[in-house]
Amino acid sequence: MNGIDTERIKKIAQIISEVSRLDETDMFILLELLQDSKMTNAELAKIMNFKDGNSVAYHTRTMQEDEMIDRYTIVPNWKRVGLPTEFIILAEAQNEEQLLEIEKIHLIMTDEYASKKGDIAVIPTISGCVILQNVYHCFGDKTMAIIVGRATSDQDAAVYSKNYLVKRYPNIKVSLLMNKYKTISDFFIDKNAIKKLKEFFQIGEGNDSTEVLKDLHDLPL
Repeated sequence: MNGIDTERIKKIAQIISEVSRLDETDMFILLELLQDSKMTNAELAKIMNFKDGNSVAYHTRTMQEDEMIDRYTIVPNWKRVGLPTEFIILAEAQNEEQLLEIEKIHLIMTDEYASKKGDIAVIPTISGCVILQNVYHCFGDKTMAIIVGRATSDQDAAVYSKNYLVKRYPNIKVSLLMNKYKTISDFFIDKNAIKKLKEFFQIGEGNDSTEVLKDLHDLPL
């Protein structure tokens, strides 16, 4: 990371620390690790002008003990893994009674799956599979479940949405969304995506909105 980015992260850490439970130093370390969890204590110490990595270790250990750092993980390149399709499914019930019944069925099925097959939900399809990443149960203007996952293809995601879910949850209304690109990814602005999209829209100048939307739809992931 270059000096400009580091200074920007420091400013962001200062803003967030004013309204959070972490001080500016802890928030800076947290944001740096959020961007790259492989960064060593020595590397962080160099960025922060600490004498050595022991001071950084103290801060990270304190955040772990306070359960502010839950765990360290990786971000796979799912396209290279063979699961290029990222999808979101909005699942709505017609009324609250039906929603409660769907929730009950979901809890029973999820508990049974976890006890028999494991902690990661993988649904085979004829030509591939679907892996569920997050299932949110949301309340607000609408009450619905939001399912986020990866699939071996757009078709496999559609099969899971239109066949698998509808069969297991009768009368459920599903809307399938395929993610094409992210301008903000895991809290960070994706400068590479912004650059490519800026180039795309410059090329698309003069085209009508229908053509631009079609071109956006056909963009590679």
